[in-house]
Amino acid sequence: MNKSARRPILRLVFLIWVALIAFGLPEIIAGTGRLWLSNPGTYVLSIPLYSVHFLLLCHVAIKTGRTSWPALFLFGVLFGLYEAWITKVVWSGYPGSDGFSFGGFGQWFGIHETLGLVLFYHAVISFLLPLAVVSRLFSAFGQHFPVPNWVFGTTWAALLRRVGLLFILGIITGHNNPDLVEYLQTWVPYLGVIWLGYVVLRRQGVTIGSGPDAVARATLSRVGFAVAVILLMAIYAVPYFKLQPEMLPPVSVQLVTLAFYPVLAFLLWRAGPAGQAVQVSQDIKDPAKMPLYWLLAVFVMGLLGIFSRSAGIGIPDGIIAIAFVAMVPLGLGLFLWLVGWKVLLRR
Repeated sequence: MNKSARRPILRLVFLIWVALIAFGLPEIIAGTGRLWLSNPGTYVLSIPLYSVHFLLLCHVAIKTGRTSWPALFLFGVLFGLYEAWITKVVWSGYPGSDGFSFGGFGQWFGIHETLGLVLFYHAVISFLLPLAVVSRLFSAFGQHFPVPNWVFGTTWAALLRRVGLLFILGIITGHNNPDLVEYLQTWVPYLGVIWLGYVVLRRQGVTIGSGPDAVARATLSRVGFAVAVILLMAIYAVPYFKLQPEMLPPVSVQLVTLAFYPVLAFLLWRAGPAGQAVQVSQDIKDPAKMPLYWLLAVFVMGLLGIFSRSAGIGIPDGIIAIAFVAMVPLGLGLFLWLVGWKVLLRR
């Protein structure tokens, strides 16, 4: 098969690989994607939800020129608002489960669910981190974004961020998925598929080239964009009515939530286009070394937490609480710095 004939197949394989990255980093780490391989809900809702959000937001960021750090963070915040309409977590917390939660802004907006999940976990772990992974491994995808080096770079600051995320996410994944058998059945297939997929794509030359015809380009075709929009509408509409409808708040609360969107749109407009593209170092000898090994380290840290618990030692509750509580000041700090300072004041 010649190169031009192989390109659509490679493009499909690449997009499936990206979909698994976009789904797995937030969901498998959080423990909500446990036993994903045999769970029909993974393929019906979870993978489409994360992958369509990720690809569509990347596409919009490039087409509008909003690829600066503040803009990308705001796209991640926009992503995180799905927790209100689909899972209802922002409004209702975790009824009937042991999800971490404390306090709220009034009756309907949880502190951790809003500041921790929307401003940190989804903005960073569901959007910026997958973007950094894909951009580091596939330079054709990452040429538009200044993201790989913030966590997968060679500086001391990048190392500290990797270690900090490893601490938070390693504790969370072991705590939220404490059953050893389920943990292994969740993580091992995922790591295997991600690693194998990257090796296959690299051997097919997907990691090289950055021209408009590159297989690993970040933008969608017109048909792909239309399909993504239709899928996203279905992803929101069906669960809104069918998934825990009893957790829907009063209409007034939903209108307040809707008001977040024009605010975010204004902030994105205020951020302006990125201007000259940020030059990101892509000449790393083994681009998979940091992101894939780091993901393996998260798995190992969670595994150690499970082993320590079974041995009667366990991670102290205070340290576990720190991993969850840290999301709130981190999310608020990122918003104040990237949006409050860089977009509203400094600009």
